[in-house]
Amino acid sequence: MAGGAVLRTVEVSNQHKQSYGTGCLIAPGLVLTAHHVALPGGGSVVTVRDTVSVGFTEAAVVWESTELDAVLLKADRALVGAGMGVVRWGELVCDYPGSRPVCSMTGFPKAMRRRASARSEQYVDDLKTVEGTIAPHTGSRSKLYALEVDGAVPTEVKDWQGLSGAGVFCNGVLIGLARLVDRQWDRCLMVLPLSHLLAADGFTRAVAAHTGMSPRLQPADLRPLLDNAPDPTLSSTYLLDPRSQVTDLTGVSELVQQIEQWCTGTDRVDVAAVTGLGGTGKSRLITEVLHRLTTTPGNQRPWSGGFLADNPSHTDYQVLAAASYPLLLAVDLAETRLPQIRDLMAALAGSHDGAPVRVLLLARRHDTWWPALRRHLRTRNVGPVGQAFALTPDDALDGHSPEDIYVEAKAAFARRIRLLQQAGHGDDTWPDSVVADAPRLYGAGIEHATRQPVIYHHIAALADVLAHANPEFALKDHPMEVLLANEVEYVRRVAEARLPEGTVDDKLIRTLVTAQFLAGARTARDGRAAVRAGFDVHHRGYGITAPPDARQLAALDDVLTAAYPATDGAHWGAVGEPLAAAWLSEVETDSGEEFIEAFLQHDLLGTEQRHQTLSTVARTAQGQPGLAAGAHRAVAADPERLLPLAAQSVPAELGTDYARQWLAGLEHAIADRAVHPDADPDTYQWASSLISEVQERTAADRDDLEELIGASPIQEDDAPDEQNPAAGPVVPSVDSHFVLVKLRVGWLTRIVVAFLGLCHLFLVAAVPSAVALTTSVGDDGWVMWFFVPVNVFMHLTVASVFGGRQLGVLPPMWIVPLFVIGLTTLSGLMLDQHWTPDWPPPWLLWPSLFAFGLMALTFAWRILFGQLQDTRQAATA
Repeated sequence: MAGGAVLRTVEVSNQHKQSYGTGCLIAPGLVLTAHHVALPGGGSVVTVRDTVSVGFTEAAVVWESTELDAVLLKADRALVGAGMGVVRWGELVCDYPGSRPVCSMTGFPKAMRRRASARSEQYVDDLKTVEGTIAPHTGSRSKLYALEVDGAVPTEVKDWQGLSGAGVFCNGVLIGLARLVDRQWDRCLMVLPLSHLLAADGFTRAVAAHTGMSPRLQPADLRPLLDNAPDPTLSSTYLLDPRSQVTDLTGVSELVQQIEQWCTGTDRVDVAAVTGLGGTGKSRLITEVLHRLTTTPGNQRPWSGGFLADNPSHTDYQVLAAASYPLLLAVDLAETRLPQIRDLMAALAGSHDGAPVRVLLLARRHDTWWPALRRHLRTRNVGPVGQAFALTPDDALDGHSPEDIYVEAKAAFARRIRLLQQAGHGDDTWPDSVVADAPRLYGAGIEHATRQPVIYHHIAALADVLAHANPEFALKDHPMEVLLANEVEYVRRVAEARLPEGTVDDKLIRTLVTAQFLAGARTARDGRAAVRAGFDVHHRGYGITAPPDARQLAALDDVLTAAYPATDGAHWGAVGEPLAAAWLSEVETDSGEEFIEAFLQHDLLGTEQRHQTLSTVARTAQGQPGLAAGAHRAVAADPERLLPLAAQSVPAELGTDYARQWLAGLEHAIADRAVHPDADPDTYQWASSLISEVQERTAADRDDLEELIGASPIQEDDAPDEQNPAAGPVVPSVDSHFVLVKLRVGWLTRIVVAFLGLCHLFLVAAVPSAVALTTSVGDDGWVMWFFVPVNVFMHLTVASVFGGRQLGVLPPMWIVPLFVIGLTTLSGLMLDQHWTPDWPPPWLLWPSLFAFGLMALTFAWRILFGQLQDTRQAATA
């Protein structure tokens, strides 16, 4: 927890006024500290020193407030905090006593002044990290946080001196500035919340001018659950990311008002859908709504929230029900994340003592999944769940022409790029300056363009700005090629800083970035698998070679992680989707249309990574249909492993028409593969039957594919040594590593086995019933009637346990069915007292009948309901 605080800790000194204390690095060369520590003005000089520097560096004031007791200092970025990223700003929004996050600060209190060595007369001010918890309501009327300190504290209050001005962090997010010691309470430090600084006049402008990005508060205590905004970089991915808020939101003002009005309803919890084609601005719309709600003027309680992470660090969604502020949560690609949404709403539907919570589900369509989900949520009393908002390409153009959008976007991109350059991003290789009125190369004739999604106009605007700054980009034929060229430069700068000189291979890096985009990585293990798979497929066709050096793969993994850091609990992030789609097309073409096919079949990829790859290809292929062919061939080559995943991915990702086209192509690929001499007839007969059934259900807009295929693949957990201990204890689900698999049989076999199972249940009920009827009540015959339901229950239990799960082949596992067969045989032998056949003997007849029947019932259960199989065993097999 203290890592972020330690790396950003600086000493602040004003020798003229004999003042000394701590500051916090906001960005390279930019320091935030307490005003009473720096005491600027009056001809005095303020100096700062980070933890790795030897000497102090002079700093100038860029913003100050005596009322808030805060000051922002600027020093030489090369001497103070070089290489440090921009800090994330946050606040505490929940009060959940069961899991309050640990807050920490690091500074130079007087109690840590010590001799430099045992016999030295020289003293040094040493570091001290203080940790504790904050109850957000404590001190709220005085506009201060109260941090209750854990661990050792100084014996006297005066020995805290020097800690003032230290940054207070929660989950790696800066939430406040250490201000003073509360003399009325033991072990209590008062902290100025950052929300007051961001509301002060001129502060956000001063920060934006030196970092390239306006500070925005995020819920620090909810960071493990949310997807964070990207760090500012001079990459096309960052500039186009809707959460970077580079361009202003155009049009949709009426829709924004409708969503705001829905948010302020009276219900504690409510859910709504927001649908629209890719590129129409759904994420930008929600980002704007969040910005408006979180910066509410006047005395209204501000909102908080963000985008729910696809890979949260933990899944204790109950903390959201203890929010002190109203929360707005957005779930992107909601149609592919239905299990997570159900878990989230189940937590919110229970005890809810906090502020209102609104959940917006962003999707490309809502034809099938939304009505089914709405019915599910209503049965659990999760609010009205009655709203659905639609966003069309024309909405963003409402009141704006394509020309207006292009001109405004070009000015916004130029302004943000200049700020990024001032903040030290990029390099000096661009020969020309960045200007808003760059010549129109790719935006020529845009005033006559047809009505397209706004993202197309933004791409043209950004391409013109970049092409003017670097004339080499202007040689490209298409605006997307300009954006890709800028992305290549960005990734190359990252790679050159981490790989040996002269070893950067642009084509290999491009392939690995594409693999990163396709497969993702929840854990470091997944990251290693994706890097190795991408590396192997890139060098495919060169014959048998020695395995790649592990240090080389680790360095490449480090490049990918640095270029696209994770914004949630995953191992890394990914390049932006518009760029990734273009890069994927290039990589597929350069590989002779074999990259996707070979990548999907690589043995090191996990089940969830294959599932994500298929989902991503299906989604991307809507704009570039040629990409689907490689996925079709891969699934056809390995239907047992990939076909269930494809059948789950395609209907969830695509609309009905696109899904039918994709599945038709897959059907043809399976048919072509089935005629190969090495193809197993039974496997491909099953595959053909399954794909036909999926097509029928997709065409009918049925939402019961899970019943046909089984539950969706569950993400593999981290290895024990890779788990995050700070995330708190997480109790895994019993089935967290299991997938429901149904036995593949023909319809006749299904009917026969089910019939035999039912006959067996009738027999095990009929035999004790016959014994009871032939035994008088005086002879305790009534007891046999209790044995009838017990007998049926035992056989059903054995069938469900042995048919529904993989229990291994250990001898103790067979004691239970043998006991059940033996107990049922006793009732048969009791019946033989009244009827004794000559052949076969009873001791052979009854065990054989019951054993055969129980086996039929077990297989009937497996065929009808499926069997939970361990994905970890399958992965290592």
